[in-house]
Amino acid sequence: MQVADENPPSYFASTNPTYREKTTRGGVFTVLVGLVVAVLVWHETREFLWGEAGYEFSVDRGIAHELQLNFDATVATPCHYLTVDVRDAVGDRLHVSDEFKKDGTTFDVGQAQHLESQRASKEASASKMIYGSMEVKKVTGNLHITTLGHGYLSWEHTDHALMNLSHVIHEFSFGPYFPRIVQPLDNSVEITSVPFHIFQYFLSVVSTTYVDASRRRLHTHQYSVTEMGRETQHGRGVPGIFFKYDIEPMSLTVRERTTTFLQFLIRLAGIVGGILVCSDFGFRTADHLVSHFLAGPPKTPLPGFVPSPAAKPPNRSFASGFGRD
Repeated sequence: MQVADENPPSYFASTNPTYREKTTRGGVFTVLVGLVVAVLVWHETREFLWGEAGYEFSVDRGIAHELQLNFDATVATPCHYLTVDVRDAVGDRLHVSDEFKKDGTTFDVGQAQHLESQRASKEASASKMIYGSMEVKKVTGNLHITTLGHGYLSWEHTDHALMNLSHVIHEFSFGPYFPRIVQPLDNSVEITSVPFHIFQYFLSVVSTTYVDASRRRLHTHQYSVTEMGRETQHGRGVPGIFFKYDIEPMSLTVRERTTTFLQFLIRLAGIVGGILVCSDFGFRTADHLVSHFLAGPPKTPLPGFVPSPAAKPPNRSFASGFGRD
């Protein structure tokens, strides 16, 4: 009767020695895989927490007769000598000085910047702050600020020494306020040192609808702007600040897209599992190529040296004592 072998055969495949060997190449590869996993997990987490906006453009099929205009600016001219008017493509002229609130203040640039992102500075002087909201026709129009006697017919004439059309635009927008829309003219400034100066802003207004994750809708507007300014001579032009806006026949829809918690977990599992599987395959392939193509030639043994064969383990067995002489 034979005794069982002390080293029984293994029924499970042994671990590849390469996986237990610590190398610089393996460490760098592990760090890179960890960084990729961290970046993708952070992207999915951010999309789950805050959502991601999707943009769709289409022809504006809505019918609207009025448009809300929001205006807040400071002009470096004494309050009494400024007038605000709106003229639209229909031919109507609205004297809207009474539609806005007017307060006397000092001209302070503060943190405002030029549209070309340059800081501006000007000494404080008597100024006028004009702010408020009003309804205008949803057609091409022109909002302009001029001085008395240098534009529309007026019984009063503004002294040239008091005229200064330097201005800071705190807000210029159309429609309800929406914090994610950045209006180009907000917190902008233009400075001049001459009394006869023309500032012109050409605005292209686009209807915008925002839809949040709960499918609530907010209808507002945003615009792009082109600015031009030039000096003029007395009697050869009307000095003032002109906002010429045009309504574009297109509409922009912004949809906030988020994922559920179950979808978030499934996507995380897919990302982590997929990267680990692909990285394992890539590491095996790279290690195989390096070991076969970049390894040096096999080492030649020294002359006269013959490696001794491995000793065979003794076959330990015993026989039963019965039947022995």
